[in-house]
Parts: sequence; structure tokens; C-alpha cells
Amino acid sequence: MKESTDAVWQPVEEILNGKSVVLGVTGSIAAIKAPAIAALLRDAGAEVTCVMTESAEQFVSRQVMEKATGKAAISQIFAQTGTAQQQASGPREELTWHVHLARGADAMLIAPCSASAVGMLRAGIYDNAVLLAAASLPKGTPLIIVPAMDEDMWLQPAVQENIAWLKEHGTFAIEPVVGKLASGLTGMGRMPEPEAIVRRFCGTIGQPPDGRRPGTLDGKNVLITGGPTYEPIDAVRFIGNRSSGKMAAALALEAKRMGAEVTLILGPTVRFPLLESAGILPLRVETAEEMKHAVLEHLPKNDIVVMNAAVADFMPEAKAEKKLKKRDIADQFGRATLRLKRTPDILASIARLKKEGHIVVGFALEKGKGSEAYALGKMKEKKLDMIVLNNIEDEGAGFGHDTNKVTIFTKEGKPEPLPLMTKEECAVLILERIAAVSGERSSLAVRRSQKRM
Repeated sequence: MKESTDAVWQPVEEILNGKSVVLGVTGSIAAIKAPAIAALLRDAGAEVTCVMTESAEQFVSRQVMEKATGKAAISQIFAQTGTAQQQASGPREELTWHVHLARGADAMLIAPCSASAVGMLRAGIYDNAVLLAAASLPKGTPLIIVPAMDEDMWLQPAVQENIAWLKEHGTFAIEPVVGKLASGLTGMGRMPEPEAIVRRFCGTIGQPPDGRRPGTLDGKNVLITGGPTYEPIDAVRFIGNRSSGKMAAALALEAKRMGAEVTLILGPTVRFPLLESAGILPLRVETAEEMKHAVLEHLPKNDIVVMNAAVADFMPEAKAEKKLKKRDIADQFGRATLRLKRTPDILASIARLKKEGHIVVGFALEKGKGSEAYALGKMKEKKLDMIVLNNIEDEGAGFGHDTNKVTIFTKEGKPEPLPLMTKEECAVLILERIAAVSGERSSLAVRRSQKRM
């Protein structure tokens, strides 16, 4: 039996059933995803009222939102006779509809939240229906925003300062991810997919009784490994794999956003400018031996270890200092033999040095039947607290993709398969699960300490 409730990973129906949610939609092209968000909230048992800006109606109509929510949508501050807004509020309340709507809400979700809406929330300017509803929320009612915009807009200092101020003053933000943008470019600013938004929304409003905010890594030191290792054969050839390091970069960025101090150890990959802009300077290694040395050096100061690297399983017994010539290594039939030996088992080394309270997470990349059994076996053998399975038989998963599809296993719970999503969205959910496990361990440690007193 689990020691505490994990709100992030409760079924969304348990969290949303009977809840009253105000869904704000502002003028971003990502508003085309709003009907899907509304439908997911409603399917999980929530009562959803949509409030829109006039700009949002350029991308999605009130009629579409009303169909998705099953209720009249509001798009103007002042109702006109016979409008959906008047129907929603009633004649006595039509001038103060925002007060009554906000007081009856369990939470408000603004998805998408445009750059302009972010700025006006920060400045206290409430000149449209969405912002007026947000301003009317009673103290303690969660406001969750989902910013969505082009990358250059997202990276504007004013936008970043506004987001930081809002978060400091109690607004929750589900931040954008890297992906294809409305401009046709690829970068940071894409709104997460509806399923990921609803899950994170649930993680915010479904807080455990002790008031601990789900999905936080405040005060934690997190060590993440990523990318491949290259095991040299000679001066130019090596044994390696196709790992890009994108998943590790996404994990590092999200862990930083969740309040962690991040140490990132990367094998040979391209540069990730977003890491540098976030103040994360990867430690670069090439071989499995180098990665093992770096991991063990930094292990003592870290609370959580996420071994995402695709470490080569074998390395040549001997490395030639020069480039080997084909004529020198091939037999008369053109065949060559390369003798290999196992690379160091980094996870096994961590298991031997693991201290109480350490959380160690592994990854398994498998294909086809038997993948889950292998992942569970690896988790037990390596004494892992959690393992993330990539089944590369699934389209869009594994190396060479910007998306991923994983199943999460913990010692306490059942397998938790996630849908296909961007690696950034996947990182969010993986780290929220890690945060939940960390919170459970901390609570258990406190109870054990109290029993000893």
C-alpha cells in the first residue's frame, strides 16, 4: 500500500469529477486546441464554463466551445439581451457575472494564454472577459495559465519577467514546449498537447492533504545523464548508437523549472542553446568509463539520479592509436574480427553506493514483446526506484524523434503508459512522477523519525 496520495498520478476522473472549471481562451492560434481541452475536462466529470476574448474568436467560435462544454460561452464583458452570456448568468447577475462565475469555480485554466494576456495579468489590466474572470477569483482559488506564442515572443525579457512575477504571486504556469510553431519555425513556445495540459492541471488542483505542491523539486539536487557513449576502435572509428540527447536536455530544462539544481552529464551530442540560456552547462564525456567517473564524482551531492544516457554495452578490448588499415585487419576473405568486452555497469555502481533517501531512475530501450518484463527485471536487479521504458516498436518513440512514448514503472505502482507526446511534455510527466516519489519518501522518513523519538 502506498504511504501517501499522489495527486499528480491519480486518475483525472478522481480529481475532476464534480469540479467547476472556468476555461479561459485568449487570442493565440493555439486556441484551436481549446475544444479538445474542454472535452477532456468534461469527460473526466468537470463542469466547464468557457470564457473567451474577442481575439480568441478569430481561431475558435463560441458555438464550437459551447458544443465542447455543453454550456453557453462568454466572450464579452457586458451582455446583450438574448446572448449566451445572459443565458449563462441570468438577468439579475448579468452585470456581475464574473463575480458569481469566479466564486463558484474550483479553478480557472487559461489555455492558451497569449503574451498580451500574460502582460495584462501582470499589470492588473482586466479589459476583456477572460481577464475579468481571472481577477474575480477568490483568494485560494487556483489560476493556471498555459502561455503559447512564437519563440522570439516567449524569450522576450518582458514576457519572462511577467511570468516570473505571476508565479511568485500565486499563479501556476504550465510552460510551453519545443515544437513546430504557427510561424512554421521550430522552437520554444508551442502549447503542450491537451492531454498533457489536463494532467498537469490535475496535478495542480489535486494537491495532497498536507498542502505539499505536487510536481516540485525545490531544494533538490538532480543528476541527469544523456546522449550516447562512443567507444573508440581506432583513431577514427568507434562503437556508438543514435541517441541524440534530446530527452536528457528536456529533462534537465524541466527539472530546472521545477526548482532543482541540475547537473547534466552528456555524451557526444550537438549543442543545446536552450540549456545554456537556462544556466545549465553540461559536463561533456565521450566513453562509458568517462561517464562512470563523472557520475560517481557527482553522486554524493545529488538527491536524485536520472540515468537517461544510452551507454554502449560493449567496448573494444584494445584501441588502436592510429587508423587501422583494411588490409591489416581483414583476412583473405575480407572478414575482420573485433574482440569486445563489457563496458562498466554504471547503474550497478550507483546501487552499491546508494544512500538512504537517494532516488535512482533508469531507462530501458526495448522492442516488442517482453519489453515490460525486461524493464521490471532491470528495475529489480539494479535496485532502481523507477524505470522508464521506451518501446521502439511504437511509432515516434526512441532515437531520432522529437516525440516519445513511454511506460513508467515504480516499485509501488502499476505500469503507467503515456501517450505519444513531445519529449518536453514527456519530461514534465516523468519528473512529476519522480517528484511524487521523492515526496512520498520524505514523508515516510519523517514518520519513521517521529516513531523513533
